[in-house]
Amino acid sequence: MDIKSPKVFETSDKAHADLFNDMVKVLLENDSGLLDQIIGHVDDTKPHASVAEKKKWNESQLYKITADDGKYLISVPADGSIFDSIKDKGTCTFIASPGVEDSPAPSNAYLRGIQTVGQNNIGTGFAVDTSGNAYYFYYNSNHISITWTQLPTSAEKDKWNSGQLYKLTQDSGDRKPLPTVLDGTDILSLPAGSYYAAGQYLTNKPFTNDSSWFNIDVGTAGTRKDIRLWRSFDNMYWYGTVHTDGVFKGWKQVLTVEDLANSTFVDTYDQDNSSVSAAENVATKLVFGASRADDLSEYNRSRAEITLKNSGLYLIRLYVTSNNITVGSDNILACYVNGSEYQRFGNWNPATSSSTCVLYLLQKFKAGDKVTFYITPRGTNKTVSINTAYVTMSQLRYMR
Repeated sequence: MDIKSPKVFETSDKAHADLFNDMVKVLLENDSGLLDQIIGHVDDTKPHASVAEKKKWNESQLYKITADDGKYLISVPADGSIFDSIKDKGTCTFIASPGVEDSPAPSNAYLRGIQTVGQNNIGTGFAVDTSGNAYYFYYNSNHISITWTQLPTSAEKDKWNSGQLYKLTQDSGDRKPLPTVLDGTDILSLPAGSYYAAGQYLTNKPFTNDSSWFNIDVGTAGTRKDIRLWRSFDNMYWYGTVHTDGVFKGWKQVLTVEDLANSTFVDTYDQDNSSVSAAENVATKLVFGASRADDLSEYNRSRAEITLKNSGLYLIRLYVTSNNITVGSDNILACYVNGSEYQRFGNWNPATSSSTCVLYLLQKFKAGDKVTFYITPRGTNKTVSINTAYVTMSQLRYMR
């Protein structure tokens, strides 16, 4: 497009003509410059905005979730309501002043939050108060207020705050395994906790030669310590204490009702079937009749032998009579275990030829011991007749 030049003013008044002509000249120059810029823009191969850029701008989110300066979009005053302020909003940020009625924050704390979903009076979001507490919230279209939940919840914090900080077990809750080194762990030196180990890896257990699996519980109170130990395969249970002075008070075995019910009691009171002849200086086994008490079936009448099923402490009562014993003779009565003399009851020194002897023995035995009883006549100068004999064997203390 060409810009046409106007005719100059020609008047008799040259001064006024020059004034108007100068002004027209300036307008003409401006128009020429504008025309050059327009033509240059049309020929520009790099326009200011591409089609894609304009499309992006046209489809961008026009709704603001913050103020223009990036701060919260909604400010809820102390006499306002968070619910009323955000319930009809979409995603938005907000701040609530201290004392807002439906704020979960302490009364002196501000609450800053963001509503992540907001639509048709349905909303969820998160908030943090200036005391450092975090919350999430939600409300539905039929709600008239916001439901707040502190993160973590009060129940969770109470649980964590009251939690045991010292680990008594593995993370799985199982007992802690002890090192598998021969005689590697002294039970008495263990700290508080729950443990397990095979016996060969432990020292200061109740029995030295025991490779069974043991469970161990240890509790401490200052320098004092209580220890619970039980053997896995048979439920045998011991406890012990280390006192303030550091002295171990020893292992005590716990007996159950079943243990007591299964304790040994043998009574061979059958005086009509127990006679025997005993030669001078010959150890002769005493013969007993039928038993009237043998709950664990430990008595073998044909061998006059008691095979013990339990280890423990036993009280034995031995009763012997004779009608031809030598007055003043010295007769040994003894308990044999597994065929060998184990412990003597004492000596029988009859005051009359027709005499009765009753002796007692308190002795420890082991399970499996075969117990028999013998008389060895001395100073009788003859073979003597034992007319009647019986034995009673009672288990007083149970050990395993």
